Amino acid sequence: MKPAIREKLKLIPHNPGVYLMKNQKGTIIYVGKAKNLKKRVSSYFNRTSFDLPRTELLVSRIADLDYIVTRSELDALILEDTLIKKHRPKFNVSLKDDKRYPYLKITLKEPFPRVVVTRTIERDGSKYFGPYTEAHSVRNTLYLLEKIFKLRTCSKFIPKEINNAGNEGRACLNFQINKCDAPCIGNISYGEYRKRIDQVILFLKGKTDTIISQLRSQMERASESRQYENASKYRDQILEITHVTSKQIMSNQSLADVDVIGIAQYESECCSVILKIRDGKLIKKEHYFLENTQQEKPALILSRFITHYYNYREDIPPILMMQKEPEDNVLIQELLKSKIHIPQRGDKKKLVDMAKHNAFLLVEEKKLAHIKSSQRTVFAVKELKEKLHLARLPRKIAAFDVSNLFGKEAVASMVFFYNGKPKKNQYRRFKIKMVHGIDDYKMMNEAVTRYLSHLEEKDVEQPDLIIIDGGKGQLSAAKKALDKTTYSISLFSLAKRLEEVFESGKKEPIIIPKTSYALKLLQRIRDEAHRFAITYHKNLRDKKTYYSELDGIEGIGEKRKMLLLSYFGSVQKIRDATVEELSLVPGISDKIAELVLRSLNKNGAK
Repeated sequence: MKPAIREKLKLIPHNPGVYLMKNQKGTIIYVGKAKNLKKRVSSYFNRTSFDLPRTELLVSRIADLDYIVTRSELDALILEDTLIKKHRPKFNVSLKDDKRYPYLKITLKEPFPRVVVTRTIERDGSKYFGPYTEAHSVRNTLYLLEKIFKLRTCSKFIPKEINNAGNEGRACLNFQINKCDAPCIGNISYGEYRKRIDQVILFLKGKTDTIISQLRSQMERASESRQYENASKYRDQILEITHVTSKQIMSNQSLADVDVIGIAQYESECCSVILKIRDGKLIKKEHYFLENTQQEKPALILSRFITHYYNYREDIPPILMMQKEPEDNVLIQELLKSKIHIPQRGDKKKLVDMAKHNAFLLVEEKKLAHIKSSQRTVFAVKELKEKLHLARLPRKIAAFDVSNLFGKEAVASMVFFYNGKPKKNQYRRFKIKMVHGIDDYKMMNEAVTRYLSHLEEKDVEQPDLIIIDGGKGQLSAAKKALDKTTYSISLFSLAKRLEEVFESGKKEPIIIPKTSYALKLLQRIRDEAHRFAITYHKNLRDKKTYYSELDGIEGIGEKRKMLLLSYFGSVQKIRDATVEELSLVPGISDKIAELVLRSLNKNGAK
């Protein structure tokens, strides 16, 4: 145990709170909570053996720790979740890429609220619904809300009381095409619009039966008052909502409002599925993949997921059903004001099993997709061997490309693929030194020659196949470089115009079908070589753009260079200045001033 940690352990109180483990770089690698901070944190360092290898690995990487005392264990649970979301520590279970998920936000602080899509939750008085795991799902929901409830989409501020005088005709196009009831011109009252917002909230909570009942009452009142146009609007809304709810899967009507949670875990993959039941109808299925779950107990994973998912949410049902009791069960129920139920038999048990089975299928699907991707890559390498008639599998492939602008700042790149995947520690780039003017063939020859001259070095791997970006000319130039060595490496080129593959010494190209995995692999390697060359070429051009005669003068770094240029305006004015004038610039001594003038004059000034 490090002395600094030993001293901190003496100071940790016996209060509830949150502890943060840090590595040598000061990065937070684990966040935990405890009812008794001193006991919990000390337990990490007082053990000689650990239940899980990942815990042992965590402890071995702790270089420092910190803690935050809270009023209660419940506060610690909330703070722990907040810190995990903020820092995403390496050893904590958390949702994968949870920041990407969009929410629907109802801006309740505005007199005439809007429904907008957002990816951040703020404590601004708005209501948030989500997250939506699929982008098209949130778009479809927003489209339905705008169609059924005719909400405003503009961002202009509309006061609660609107003076209609002079406003007629100023509404936007949405009013003209019957997509908005234009509160901006007083076409709908504050009270009526707020009723719609209440119905939107009910709709997003899945309470469609309540909305239909309200709309039916409004329709009947409008009809009795002979407001037939308004009555027809309510009728249309009822029809739209009925059409939407008719697509929902029916469940047990006795369940009312329940979220059913199922978790499946296999090796490094873990998925949670939530079946949302509202008014006895299964209205939505959501799924989330979690990270850092390997070797963790299902009870801990459930606890982390539930806290992470439901904290700060608006639409938490009164009952959560799941396959087993989570850690911190009592605390979670207190936090969410919901009851956690573990059904043992009957329809409720079947629903939990269905959620768990869906999670299992998603984990299997992800694993299968990974296997298929690996198989495609391996298959492409095997197919490439057949198409090019190679003696052995081209597991190691090097590809060359040249980049220059009218012969200036000419560079070449070499990328390296192993078993169809980039191996970036073998990438090389070359600044062309021996070729002047535009001559791609000689540039290619120089790059290949220089690369081959380093193949004997310890860290350089010899390729089974070399691919040249270009046609017969570039291929011939590379062949001359290869012939000067004793290496036996297969050499081909890929011409971009018709995607033809040429072999050195043969006139006719090898035609590989465009749907072939082998050709797709060659294209991917060629494109990567091109990207690498272009990036290097651009970097050199940028450096030259910002180059100054002051660069290279001893004692003049970037800061002093910028001070001199900002003070005098140009290199010529610096050259024309005296030692005394240069010394007026902060950080420029008489000695440095003399050195600057001597260097500039040597470069052909006075």
